[in-house]
Amino acid sequence: MEVEFEFQKERKIGDFVQNFIDLFKLIYKHFVTTIFGLSALPLAGIALVYYFLSTKITFSASSSSFEDIDGFTWAGLLILALIGLGLYVYGISIEYFILLKERKNTLFTGKEVLQNFRANIGRYFMFLFAMVLALIVVSIPLAIVAILSAFIPFIGSFAIGILMSIVGIWLFTSFLFYREGYSELGSCFTDSYVMLSKKLIQYGVATYIVNFIFQMAIMMISIIPMIIISLISYNFLGLDAAFFDSSWGKLLMTLGGMFITLFTLFLYMAGVLANGIIYETAKDLKFGERIYGIIDQIGGKNE
Repeated sequence: MEVEFEFQKERKIGDFVQNFIDLFKLIYKHFVTTIFGLSALPLAGIALVYYFLSTKITFSASSSSFEDIDGFTWAGLLILALIGLGLYVYGISIEYFILLKERKNTLFTGKEVLQNFRANIGRYFMFLFAMVLALIVVSIPLAIVAILSAFIPFIGSFAIGILMSIVGIWLFTSFLFYREGYSELGSCFTDSYVMLSKKLIQYGVATYIVNFIFQMAIMMISIIPMIIISLISYNFLGLDAAFFDSSWGKLLMTLGGMFITLFTLFLYMAGVLANGIIYETAKDLKFGERIYGIIDQIGGKNE
């Protein structure tokens, strides 16, 4: 399916929100099925670990913690697996976005997305290492700003959220600068900051609003099924300590863990689209690629 969406153009805050919604409506079926199709095996593995870990927890009067040290070991492995899954989903979502903006259609397959991800896996690991170093450098000023914002009533929480969105769009832009060959690894952080600096707060606010709206939308969609499941469990199965020690209780805990995991992955995917739109907007303002493309179309292709 052709995707009639202009990635590179100047946008205001309201335009970012509306354009994100427009793009998501155009591609959500292909986007979700492609990303989760590529993530089916890791998610199945995570579900098994969730269930196994739930069997290590008891809620009886004699014990309300892990049965043995293996439970803590498995919990640590689960946390590492979730971090790896999050990075993997974020990576393939980026490769999906790159293919989408290059081809302007959804005719590509998950196999192509995975091939691109594998071809650039070295860049992902190199950038991950460099990102940790960059965050160490900026951690002190970020911490000072966050602490000061925390003392501002009501507005402070929004300020911290916008600050985190600014850091996110800066890191995202830095990676795509490196991934698409605009900058070397050593200079991508400063180059992206220079590009974003004039409208950095505007971009941070736009990203924060988009993520907030998407998060609320997912919660509203999922709250009714959660209420129904809770009522069924309470009325027919009984929600008490003995219930959570039963097989049904373990299964319910597993489903709860998977719901939180899927919810987080959805936010990652939405973040890639929102940050990608901002990246393309800022890149066009700096490099004028859209203008050159229009000129090329007027001039025609060289035979």
